[in-house]
Amino acid sequence: MNRLTCELVARTILGKPAQTRGGELLYRCAHPERHQNGDAHPSLSINVQKDVFLCGPCGVSGKAWQLSAFIAGVDPGDKRNLVGWLRKHGLLNSRPKSVKRGKCDPAAIYEYRDGDGNPVARKLRFEPGRDGRRKDFSWQRWENSEWIDGLAGVKTPLYRCREIQNEQMVFYVEGEKAADAGAKLGLATTTAGGVSCFRPDHAEVLSAKDVAILPDNDTPGQEYAQRVATMLAGKARSIRIVELPDLPEKGDLYEFVERGGARDELLCLIQKTPGWKPQSFDGAEQLTAICKFVRRFVSLSESQAVVVSLWVTHTHNVDSADTTPYLAITSAEKQCGKSRLLEVLQTMVAEPWLTGRVTAAVLVRKIDGDKPTLLLDESDAAFGAEKEYAEALRGILNTGHRRGGVASLCVGKGSSITFKDFTTFCPKAIAGIGKLPDTVADRSIPIRLKRAAPGEIVERFRLRNVMPEAIGLRGKLKTWCTSIAEKLRDARPTLPDELSDRQQDGVEPLLAIADVAGNGWPEIARAAVVQLCTDSQNADDSIGVRLLTDIRQILEARDTDKISSTALTDALAAIETSPWGEWSHGKPITAPKLARLLRPFGVTPHTVRMGSETSKGYDLVDFEDAFRRYLRPPSSSSQSAAPEPSHPSHPNTDLGFCDISKPSQTQNVALKEREIANSDAECDGVTVSTSITRMGGLADRHPIEEIL
Repeated sequence: MNRLTCELVARTILGKPAQTRGGELLYRCAHPERHQNGDAHPSLSINVQKDVFLCGPCGVSGKAWQLSAFIAGVDPGDKRNLVGWLRKHGLLNSRPKSVKRGKCDPAAIYEYRDGDGNPVARKLRFEPGRDGRRKDFSWQRWENSEWIDGLAGVKTPLYRCREIQNEQMVFYVEGEKAADAGAKLGLATTTAGGVSCFRPDHAEVLSAKDVAILPDNDTPGQEYAQRVATMLAGKARSIRIVELPDLPEKGDLYEFVERGGARDELLCLIQKTPGWKPQSFDGAEQLTAICKFVRRFVSLSESQAVVVSLWVTHTHNVDSADTTPYLAITSAEKQCGKSRLLEVLQTMVAEPWLTGRVTAAVLVRKIDGDKPTLLLDESDAAFGAEKEYAEALRGILNTGHRRGGVASLCVGKGSSITFKDFTTFCPKAIAGIGKLPDTVADRSIPIRLKRAAPGEIVERFRLRNVMPEAIGLRGKLKTWCTSIAEKLRDARPTLPDELSDRQQDGVEPLLAIADVAGNGWPEIARAAVVQLCTDSQNADDSIGVRLLTDIRQILEARDTDKISSTALTDALAAIETSPWGEWSHGKPITAPKLARLLRPFGVTPHTVRMGSETSKGYDLVDFEDAFRRYLRPPSSSSQSAAPEPSHPSHPNTDLGFCDISKPSQTQNVALKEREIANSDAECDGVTVSTSITRMGGLADRHPIEEIL
């Protein structure tokens, strides 16, 4: 049997007490017919501290077990009927073995019920927890009249939501233990279950109420209080964030009550606390700060830094998106900063999970249960492992970029074995040497890192030194993300035509964030994703697409609508960056082999007349259908813009829209001599390097110094 208390039994079955008197709850008796004059005045009393009940007119008293029998109207000795009654009301676990963890009974069980009092889920608290932790938790859901391990997508209501329905003032705390402690003072306390669990539907429950938020005495607690207050803004009648006095580190309302804090003391403290007002955040400033922070420790190009900062922000608002783009962090060789980038991201993203090779079973269960931001390192080793494991991992990643994606695994033992769908949707950054599998890369934005060149200096990353700064930056980011969640949920950003359909799906949540940030970021973001995605697409094109691309360029360069097979093969072989010059055992491609490559596209050679001569060849019209279906239309803007330097002169000064130099760089790196501008003579024909901020005329509208 679960650990029952008289209060739990009474609140579950009888609901809200008619009166409260100190630590005593007064109810009207469940059997008024046994009273001489009914039960006009509440006579069933429950002593919360001693965990006993008493009904004088009925002459009954005892502990929770006897109270259950009394309310149910059965003999306490009739265990069978009583157990069935307890199970029916969710007060008894029908599978008691699942409550234990090994030989450890839960220290506490917190039940989540809906507004009608029906069980939804419960949280088991274990002390000590696993792996030497001080405490640990696990969840169960109420399904088919029994408790089943795991939530499996069940959304928990606010804890004690039924008790606060008719209350005007509600005290919001972080944990169930603190909420129960507040209830002992006769306060209407509630919680969402812990940090990062507060949802928009929870805010609706608290609308039109006076909410006093009592955060834990630590930095995460203060950050959480700000996020909850931001989500309640415009819904709650009033909001106060109240700091409890004389609490230990990480202390909460429970410690306040334990040290003798009284109800009147708390109410007086709330009266003196001014109302909370929402903070104003500059979204562009938040994104810029992330750019600067990441580039201090990792050598990134301008486009890469922009996309990384947007992706970090996206991890805190993934609930507002239907898709999530992966970051494919790759390099040609080791020691290019892949693992370091993951370590830096770990300090910034929401619910980080940095791991290496992990089994498919663990991966899906972790994603399904914790909804982390997956930072997967050494992916080349994982995908290069045994075929069965690599295919399972790839299958999970293939489905996890879109909300609703699942992976099906076998569960159970023996004759009861069956399958279960686990959600695989969560933000993911995947690092490794070489290329990712095509299906995974197709769902990713490429971040291809290169080893730092001589003179490129980045700061040493020491977690203990940078964590205080990262916590402050992440706290501001979380609060801003909370304030823009509704805007992102309804956003429909304009998507670049240069991208494929899947690429557009992936970058949509990033561009939505950029649009909300404003101040030049919409243009910066679109130029960055186009540059990274199209460059990657060009590099990863199949041999057939590469052939069509080269043929189109040859026909455009010659300004002709027909060409002979011999002239076309000679022109193809002359392209140094394509494989046609050594296509056939080190020899140039021949006309018959060219015809075989073009046949799947519906293009075949035929007799063409050029002047007075005829020969086998092709007309432009033969290729038009293939060009339209398999190639991107030529972009005049992309052709006119100079490509981004493959080796930036400095990892932190090529951003184009901000100056992120460091003291260590100014002290150790000599500045290159530059020509002094001639202010007297006319200037003509000067070539300048183009940063992404100048694409589309952005620099003409936004001075570089003002963008970030």
